[in-house]
Amino acid sequence: MPKYTYRARDKSGQLITGAIESQDKYAVASSLRNLGYSIVQITAQPRIQDLTSSFIQNIRGISRREIIVFTRQLATLLRTGNTLTSSLDNVAEQIRNQRLKDIIKQVILDIQGGLSFSKAASKHPKVFDDFFVSMVRVGETGGLLDEVLERLAQLGTQELEIRTRIQSSLIYPIVLILLSLAVVSFILIAVLPNFVAIFEASQAKLPLPTRVILSLSWMMRNLWYVFIGLLILFAVWIKKYISTPQGKYTVDQYTLKVPLFGDLYLKVMISRFSRAMAALTKSGVTFHESLGVVENTITNAVLRRIFEDIRKEINVGQNVTEAFRSSGIFPPMVIQLISSGEKSGKLDEMFSEVASFYEPEVEYTLRNLTSLLEPFLLLVMGVVVGFIALSVLLPIFNLIKIIKS
Repeated sequence: MPKYTYRARDKSGQLITGAIESQDKYAVASSLRNLGYSIVQITAQPRIQDLTSSFIQNIRGISRREIIVFTRQLATLLRTGNTLTSSLDNVAEQIRNQRLKDIIKQVILDIQGGLSFSKAASKHPKVFDDFFVSMVRVGETGGLLDEVLERLAQLGTQELEIRTRIQSSLIYPIVLILLSLAVVSFILIAVLPNFVAIFEASQAKLPLPTRVILSLSWMMRNLWYVFIGLLILFAVWIKKYISTPQGKYTVDQYTLKVPLFGDLYLKVMISRFSRAMAALTKSGVTFHESLGVVENTITNAVLRRIFEDIRKEINVGQNVTEAFRSSGIFPPMVIQLISSGEKSGKLDEMFSEVASFYEPEVEYTLRNLTSLLEPFLLLVMGVVVGFIALSVLLPIFNLIKIIKS
């Protein structure tokens, strides 16, 4: 059994330290509380197998699907009348990802220490984002935690389905790009050097395409470390540049302008925004508060600034429809839906309709993207390979003419 060290205070307030073997940190906390101690800190003593497991879990991380499953299971247990701590404990026992299990155990300890579920979850922002925490806070306030968690699970499932479809559609183009790079690299590194001796023996003037290809082949064979070094430096520079607010804004701006990709990305982000707004407003959060929460979940800096401007315009008295129309990113059909929702007082239903409007648009844009990208990549690959073949054949034809003459 793993060993834990602990720091606690007894009933008189005196600090007590010690070590104990137990099944997990939760069991240690229960034992200490049964003794009347107030827990200060519990730390697991690492073992070799624990360090190995921790290293593997840190590499693996926590997937979006695991968070969705956790949320849905917790909602189901709460709906059947279980307490929050017992429900969390039961869900934690079923989780295979040790990293997620440890986080949930820590959430349980924090709740038992007096924190609310939303505050305990907010201590782990990489697992439970602002939107999750805000929705849980709404559920706690209104006594509808099970319904809110079920809504979160449904929203996460919808987003995951869209992401999965996008990834599946882009697998073939990505494989084609990698295959093209592999073929071209093989020709330049392994095939072309065999023709160098023939070209040098002919002592004929080589055509420009041949000189270019031979120079590129020589650099890839002899200066490969320079290419790798430049790629590493470029990657480090890009990462550092994106880490700055201005750099991220510039990159996100260009992302939205990329043909086809930008349009697809915009539609996915607006669909996500609309689903989140519908979930929050349906749960009883005011429209202004919902905007403030959801805009923080937008990863694109350009779109986040647009939604911030929308919120500011509404705060100074602009109606919702005009604020969204002035953003310039919503088509007339969506503006009409928002206008109807504002007039009828059912903005939550209208935002659900907006998300439903964008989902087939995402599918349509995705099909167009893949249908255009595949032949384009094949054409580029054909042109590159054809250029290499022409560069090799031209001097051979010239050599044949010299021999005949």
